[in-house]
Amino acid sequence: MGRMLGRRQAGTLTYLGSDTEVLGDLKAKGQVRIDGLVKGSVYVEGELEVGRTGRVEGEKVEAGSVQIHGEVKADVVAGRVSLSKTARFTGTVRAQALDVEAGAVFIGQSLAGETRALEAPKEA
Repeated sequence: MGRMLGRRQAGTLTYLGSDTEVLGDLKAKGQVRIDGLVKGSVYVEGELEVGRTGRVEGEKVEAGSVQIHGEVKADVVAGRVSLSKTARFTGTVRAQALDVEAGAVFIGQSLAGETRALEAPKEA
């Protein structure tokens, strides 16, 4: 499993196994690991990890930090976003820090490196 589940932190751990499907938005606090499928937006007050078998297909993902080992098709807003070599991402990332490991698939746009990267774009 990923690094998240090996950590000892106070708080809640929400785990969606590989046989789990969520149709609709997911909101949680603490640590969340998705090894199944979420068809909807994901909002986490804490850390989100999408495992190798995990898939998120929605409009938006918001979390304090996001680790992707599986597939995400959504716009992501987080303080830190990490894509491992097995990750497949399609969408837009807005983050203070973005790590993309060699081998990851990234299709989309990114705005990273500054606090203002987390701000919503202004309509003209």
